[in-house]
Amino acid sequence: MEVSFSRTRNTYELISTMNCTQARTLMSAAVDGELTLKEQEGFEQHIAGCSTCFSEFKEAQKTKSIIREKIIRFKAPQSLINSVLKLTETTF
Repeated sequence: MEVSFSRTRNTYELISTMNCTQARTLMSAAVDGELTLKEQEGFEQHIAGCSTCFSEFKEAQKTKSIIREKIIRFKAPQSLINSVLKLTETTF
């Protein structure tokens, strides 16, 4: 991450500029909503100015949405739920 300073109203403001490699590293976590506030701000700032990363992010969001729509969910049998709960009670 590049760091520079900008003079605003007689104060200095720290500006972090994320590059494409850093943005791609955070892409999956961004799609899942798992970034810290600072990471989210840097990521959003980057994709606002980088059409390549913005497109990749939108495609990743579409992929996640398709997977979510197509996934088949099953309710676990109550006997399995009871067994797991019993195990957690005895180990803690």
